[in-house]
Amino acid sequence: MATVARAGWLEWLVVIVGALLLLGSPRLTHSAECPSRFRIAFADGSSSCLSDHALAHDDVVGQFGADVRRVAPPNGYYAIATTPRLPQCKRAVGMGTLDVTLAAPALTADAASRGEKAVRDCRLRTRGATEECRCRLILVDGRSPLTRAEFARYADAAPAVAAAPAAPATSTTPSNPPTTTATTTPTTAPTTPTSATPTSATPGPAAVSPVPAAAPSGSAVGPVRPTATAEEIAALNRRVDELQAALARPPSTTAEPVRARQRARALVIGNGRYAHLGTLPNPKRDAEAIAAKLRGFGIEVDLHLDTDRPALVRALAAFQARAAGYDVNILFYAGHGLQVAGINYIVPVEMNAEGATVGAVKLNGVSLDDALDYLPAATRLVFLDACRDNPIARSLRSTRSGAGVGLAPVSTVSGTLLSYATRDGSTAEDGTGTNSPYTTALLRHLDADEDIALVLRRVRQAVLQATGQRQEPWEYGSLVGEQLVLSRLAR
Repeated sequence: MATVARAGWLEWLVVIVGALLLLGSPRLTHSAECPSRFRIAFADGSSSCLSDHALAHDDVVGQFGADVRRVAPPNGYYAIATTPRLPQCKRAVGMGTLDVTLAAPALTADAASRGEKAVRDCRLRTRGATEECRCRLILVDGRSPLTRAEFARYADAAPAVAAAPAAPATSTTPSNPPTTTATTTPTTAPTTPTSATPTSATPGPAAVSPVPAAAPSGSAVGPVRPTATAEEIAALNRRVDELQAALARPPSTTAEPVRARQRARALVIGNGRYAHLGTLPNPKRDAEAIAAKLRGFGIEVDLHLDTDRPALVRALAAFQARAAGYDVNILFYAGHGLQVAGINYIVPVEMNAEGATVGAVKLNGVSLDDALDYLPAATRLVFLDACRDNPIARSLRSTRSGAGVGLAPVSTVSGTLLSYATRDGSTAEDGTGTNSPYTTALLRHLDADEDIALVLRRVRQAVLQATGQRQEPWEYGSLVGEQLVLSRLAR
């Protein structure tokens, strides 16, 4: 009797497993048969495998077309933006992937950058598309901001199903996606799972060790954040909606809206934790506060803290690529700076004052002239809170090697304006408060609805008052064209 009972239970188990396979349970798609790079976790808690969707087989990625499934990188760090599968919509897919090659900077090292690239590539193939056919970010690093049913509208819903209202008998639920019809590319046949036990809905990249790449901010090298949150993806989609709405508006003949459409990107660097020169308490706080202020204006910011020379060079190279096509570039640097033979240098955190020579400064520092070459915009605005006295400059001056006090005056091309925390040949104070006197004045006056030239005059007056006339900010270079008002530059 025990043998008969056991046989009966086995038959029932076979029937249950077969029924689950026929129902297409999404939890079974995360078996060992679904590669980790294809696993998807949806906003409603369900999961799926990218290779089970028609989207994975679309030959629409890249300049000449490529299978989405083949383009997805093995590390699982990629974003996908696509158009809905409606009869009136052109099929288009854009992808942003993590570049970990040593030959080029990791320009998409953070999830937000991958999402931006995916949407941008998709939009390039859908110029003039209507609102219902706009590109949408549907997947970032194994997570989707959509429910499974919403995802199906972009990934595998047939045009007829997507256009018609769902009937009760054929309604789609997160656990049972609509079956693709003959109008979509056939998907691969489902494979039998190795176990009927539901597996985790953790997305693919979560099972992949983060790949070291150029860190978006902070340390020289750090792990890439493996996933983007649903809030971050939603915020990026809102930004895409704003950009598309702006493009849809008819061009204006007045000058003001033209200025409002200018795009600005800022590189903000704060070096305070020097290994051999002592710690400056304020540069990190100064950089973070300026970055927050600029972001509040709608300006995109790359923030880097306590950078050694390799990290500083990588930050400049990445910014040059990201800022291409922007109207205005902004550079803010807080930390040690010095001049040698009339050339100004930014001091990385690992530089040593012991045995300092002119050659050592040239090899280990980053000259201001070289840094300016990495700002590709026609209009460039530079803030340097870098005139603090430091042991390297004192050591060089003692050997009469051509080093001077503070920073040297500069001559720049038209369209570039540099603001020093103090006059050339003078040193600036780090301050005893939360921020340096110069940064404190900037934070107070950048909100003004005034041209930057007038703002800097107010900053000069405020710093003079705060320091008892000991420190006087100074500007070099000039801008051209209309007024430059940072507080409403990107609005």
